[in-house]
Amino acid sequence: MRTNRIIYSLSVVLLVCLFSNPVNAQYSEYEIKAAYIFNFAKFIEWPASKTNPDTIVLAIYGPDPFGTVLEKTMIGRKAQGKDWKIIRTNTVSELDRCHIVFIADVGKYETIQLIEKIKNKPILTIGDEMMQFCEMGGIVNFTPQFSDQQFEINNDVAKSKGIFISPKLLLLAKIISNKEDEF
Repeated sequence: MRTNRIIYSLSVVLLVCLFSNPVNAQYSEYEIKAAYIFNFAKFIEWPASKTNPDTIVLAIYGPDPFGTVLEKTMIGRKAQGKDWKIIRTNTVSELDRCHIVFIADVGKYETIQLIEKIKNKPILTIGDEMMQFCEMGGIVNFTPQFSDQQFEINNDVAKSKGIFISPKLLLLAKIISNKEDEF
């Protein structure tokens, strides 16, 4: 019971922090996801060796479902004292300089190839309601609208890349583990 109250309280605090506008306003799906991504960056630490120490680089890989929402949400605001840079690409080689890669509407085979090519790099991968994304080696995946949690996290993959995810964020997620299949 106490754990449920803590999770509920943290969820409410996170949602209130997501928006500077009145809480009762209507937001689109991708305005909410942009706010989540913005706040994810506040609860994640990348290795010191990661480039662009003054900027968090977010790449949209594949079709862009956000339009201008990301710029409206992030440009001019800071996360961990860092400015945001947003790029859109379909080229894996451009991802080396990124901190976060959002992947939407990309086929399973292409997703597997993408994750494989960046698996040893400290890049936070975020899937957009992709089946088995975290099991394939992705780190964060948004879940369908009426799921118990709004996102799932594979912290084993994050740790293997040297990315530290705050326990405060982990409490809000469904945790996916690579060790679940081991007996």
